[in-house]
Amino acid sequence: MKIPSYRLTILTLGLMAGLMFGIASGQDFHGGANRETIDKMRDRDLQPEKIMEAIGLRPGMIVGEAGASYGYFTFKMCRQIGNTGTVYANDIDSAALRLIEKKCGVEKITNIKTVLGAVDDPFFPKSDLDMVVVFDCLFEFSEQAAWMRNARKYLKPEGRLVIIDPDPSKIGPSAHFLSRQKIREFAREAGYAIIEIDDSFLKSHMIVVLRPIPGQ
Repeated sequence: MKIPSYRLTILTLGLMAGLMFGIASGQDFHGGANRETIDKMRDRDLQPEKIMEAIGLRPGMIVGEAGASYGYFTFKMCRQIGNTGTVYANDIDSAALRLIEKKCGVEKITNIKTVLGAVDDPFFPKSDLDMVVVFDCLFEFSEQAAWMRNARKYLKPEGRLVIIDPDPSKIGPSAHFLSRQKIREFAREAGYAIIEIDDSFLKSHMIVVLRPIPGQ
């Protein structure tokens, strides 16, 4: 699995062809102006506040985020869960995590903890997370099935694995993105049951919520 640290997949319908593969490898996407512009586009097209409402993210939750990169969704979640909750922001790139740590220091944010992971295991420091979220990046993992299996051990029994990813059924067939069916196959292999969530408000993405099946 490779989760590029400077990964920014821009999924606006109008700019799909030019920006869909905007993985920021070797490019200055982490410059302030570029990142702010891209984040505004993601705010418009991915509607993160509505996603957080749909998945049931609430104050006080303890959440793991995989593939956090520079923290686009991390900081939104930390505000949603409030000071009584915690977001464990995971990435395999320590440079990306340092960007999150730097922003936390500047803005005096105390409810985000960074976690350096491996390609097939996020290495979250807790085994009773309310939720593990993969936002707009599971399709970039090279060990998707193994990662999903390993993520189970960090969830409490009633916890949820939430995947927000590009949906080929909405944007057109692509070998680059995972279909809903493929995610369901990985889920079954890894011992999850699927909970249906209404993602009709998203033009280009799907929301897949999974819960661990006891005894599997």
